Amino acid sequence: MHVYVLTKDSLEAQGIKWMITSQLRDVSVETGDSISKYRKDMHSRESDFYVIDMDLWSVPEEILLPSGSRWLGLSSDRTFQTTYRALQHKAEDLLFRPFQPEHLIKHIQQARFRLRNEKKKTPQLDSVQNSHFTYEDLLLAETYPRTPLLLSAIVPANRAQGTQLVHALEEFAFPSHAELFPFTDFILVIHRLTEQESLQDAYLAFYASWKRQSNTLLSIYLYESHGDIDIRSLYQKMRRFQERIFYDGYDILSMETEDLTWREMDPFLSPIEQRMWIEMLGKQDVKAIRQWLEQDFLTLEEPYPDPEMVRIRLTSVLAQIRRYMSANSIQNGTLAKHYHQLFQDIVREPVMYHIIQNFGDFTANLMKETSLVESGTSNFSDKVRTMMESNYWDSNWNLAACAEVLQMNKSTLSRRFSKSTGKKFRDALQEIRIGEAKRLLKETNASLEEVSRLAGFTHQSYFNAKFRASTGQTPSQFRFN
Repeated sequence: MHVYVLTKDSLEAQGIKWMITSQLRDVSVETGDSISKYRKDMHSRESDFYVIDMDLWSVPEEILLPSGSRWLGLSSDRTFQTTYRALQHKAEDLLFRPFQPEHLIKHIQQARFRLRNEKKKTPQLDSVQNSHFTYEDLLLAETYPRTPLLLSAIVPANRAQGTQLVHALEEFAFPSHAELFPFTDFILVIHRLTEQESLQDAYLAFYASWKRQSNTLLSIYLYESHGDIDIRSLYQKMRRFQERIFYDGYDILSMETEDLTWREMDPFLSPIEQRMWIEMLGKQDVKAIRQWLEQDFLTLEEPYPDPEMVRIRLTSVLAQIRRYMSANSIQNGTLAKHYHQLFQDIVREPVMYHIIQNFGDFTANLMKETSLVESGTSNFSDKVRTMMESNYWDSNWNLAACAEVLQMNKSTLSRRFSKSTGKKFRDALQEIRIGEAKRLLKETNASLEEVSRLAGFTHQSYFNAKFRASTGQTPSQFRFN
């Protein structure tokens, strides 16, 4: 393959030449630094691919390239006019300085791949020589395919393996012509459709071949298009299939027949779910926590909710855990670091299963740390208050129930608690219940009866009286003030 590089900076031209020839051994590069030299070189040899400095192309109407040439533009002028001129003359792409070297190499690889296929002179390749797609078709134009297509979105678990994946796709013998379009996060492959079954088998064979040369897992989504859909819409459709990885994970090959749609989901914990979490954390029941996480998230079925809604729900659970950590004065540095890492995982980790695993591990470590705090550094009053915060929602829980768990006499418990805190046991418990009632009134739409029950009061009238005595307002006044 022969590439011609035309740029006014001879040092830049030599750098581009070195960059191409050092990575692509079968590509020869010729350089020029002026239009006159370029025209002279063109008389002696026509190139397979051109890299043109748009800043040298001073006359927009001037025709520099042979008809049907494949070329890439370079420019320091980030204006609409420059971009329009590149598209007008059917550039495959336009790179603005400074540009990433791999972006240029990617286009050379694509051109080399097409050239190889054209030289094979098979009937099915001849049929598309005059009708290949470009990045302009994917991103800007409204180009309609003349034949049915099979598209594949190939997503590597490790983006650093993208270049190796492109090489593997270029070298694999698919039964029909394949046009490759590498992006930073996935590779789009377009086939003119011949036999769907043979292409599915070919992708299975390709994935098996890939596993022999790399440990990086792939998610491969195939989609068949027979309808009147332009290439840009098909590209956007294929890009969206990446969002399914949140549920599917990697190491899959899936033939998609329908567009990707999400169902509605309330991402926030209900008051009852919040109470369940308070109880599970209070009892330090790691098994129940893991079961809740798996049941709530890992049993979701199609149509799935939007992954962003699931991430919000996970942060809602994490906020409940944060309240528990604050209430128990847990300030372990390693645990705090693990907490912040878990938050980052919730926001960025592409696969939900991994988030749930990390969530379970974090809560197990948290419960272990809580046990150490309770058995060692926590004083008596803190322990009693922790029990109050874990059981306030139970209207039957009182001084006697607390004393039974601590294996103490009720009067001894009451006296020691009052001495260390300056508050009676009953008043401290009521203070926590009133505090929870305030939160429910402000943060939820629960009825007053429901708020009363969730806060641990047996009768609503008693709740109203105690709430007004504590705040100077009725629950209704507090909610709307």
